[in-house]
Amino acid sequence: MQKNYTSLGLMSGTSGDGVDASILNSDGISEFEVIKNQFFEYDNEIFKNIHSLKDKIFNKKDLKRFYDEISTLENKITFFHAKIIKDLNLKNKNLLVGFHGQTIYHNAKEKISLQLGNGRLLHQLTKNKIIYNFRKNDILNGGEGAPLTPIFHQLMVTQKKIKMPV
Repeated sequence: MQKNYTSLGLMSGTSGDGVDASILNSDGISEFEVIKNQFFEYDNEIFKNIHSLKDKIFNKKDLKRFYDEISTLENKITFFHAKIIKDLNLKNKNLLVGFHGQTIYHNAKEKISLQLGNGRLLHQLTKNKIIYNFRKNDILNGGEGAPLTPIFHQLMVTQKKIKMPV
């Protein structure tokens, strides 16, 4: 018998307008159930800071040039995510939190992807198990930086008994 896990996925997209939070229960292999989906909009300051930085960063050198701004924004984004976890009022001590962070720069050819969000700080603030930095290993091994997508697609195919064309 497989053990089921309750997980909270936190993801913000390219639009940089906020965070999608999804709470799922899954055995991690063939079953999942959506418990709740909710969107949390960034405040105006975070939104402006994200887009201002994205408009200035075009290469690896820019990541170094704007290090202080990046670090300040990363802390704000991490605290924003901690508030989401608090607002969801999850009492599960074994909760796994998937923390994507906010993409500020992505270039798979250069094998660089920077998501703003400090997983260690989020753990300290929430006392939850935080899984983060998903993209790094995928990119270093030739992927595009979306390692969870194929796993989810396989789960959907299995659970829905979808026949794939050969």
